[in-house]
Amino acid sequence: MKASLNATKITPPSMAIAAAFSSHEEPVLLPGGQGNSYVSGGIVLKREEDERIANWMAEFFQGLPDSPLVRLLRPVKSTHGTWMYEGYIAWVYMEGEHVKGHYAEKLSASMAFHGLMSDVEPPFFLDVPRNSWAAADLVALGEKPFDYDEEFMELYRQIQPHLKPLEMRFQLVHGDLSANILLAPQLPPAIIDFSPAWAPNGFAEGILLADAIAWDEPPAEELEMFKEIPNIEQLAWRGALRRIAEQAAHIKWYGKDKGQALKQARVFQKVIDFLQDRTL
Repeated sequence: MKASLNATKITPPSMAIAAAFSSHEEPVLLPGGQGNSYVSGGIVLKREEDERIANWMAEFFQGLPDSPLVRLLRPVKSTHGTWMYEGYIAWVYMEGEHVKGHYAEKLSASMAFHGLMSDVEPPFFLDVPRNSWAAADLVALGEKPFDYDEEFMELYRQIQPHLKPLEMRFQLVHGDLSANILLAPQLPPAIIDFSPAWAPNGFAEGILLADAIAWDEPPAEELEMFKEIPNIEQLAWRGALRRIAEQAAHIKWYGKDKGQALKQARVFQKVIDFLQDRTL
């Protein structure tokens, strides 16, 4: 699950924690993310706050079948026979880097990934939002009103006329793919840092498209393959709304500086302009 945006310092995993997962290398903080993941030899140690959720995540990924199209998270059990030890859970380290573009590979991996979980029941912990990202999911999907400060409402009012009822099948999806698809030579893409959401099949790709437009600024022709996703235009509108809502929610949940949150939300004006000018 997502870590807090608070400046609270996370205690790095000790060598004893690494050893509990059969690693004997000093844990080193991984760049990016929420600053709660450390690599130690062939494993990644990630801080988790809720043992029930950590156990669900480990059992879930332990049970997913392999796919030739995508590399999946695989948990590592501790020498104590538990998935979680001293607040950390371990995953097999996967090679790769986050790179811009490569949308065909990323879409193929995403569709394969979500195909593996198409029949999974909603996890117990999605009943009530546990963080600002989950709260923003509900806003983007129309399950909660967009109730934020006027500066964010200015963006919402441009999106609202384009929102249509979501008459689509809901399933478990990854709500934050963009920086969590790793590419490596001669290997399928790897998907990491699972951020679960209960949403229409395609919501993950809608956010991925919105992020691509806002952050990568690719030529329009590079985004043509997104048209393979049913209802992608509606899902991209929802994806932009999700990113705007999450920045506003970060203020409420974690006290994020409003100016910084608003600056990051306004980047998605590019998505609004793109979608208004084109039909996908």
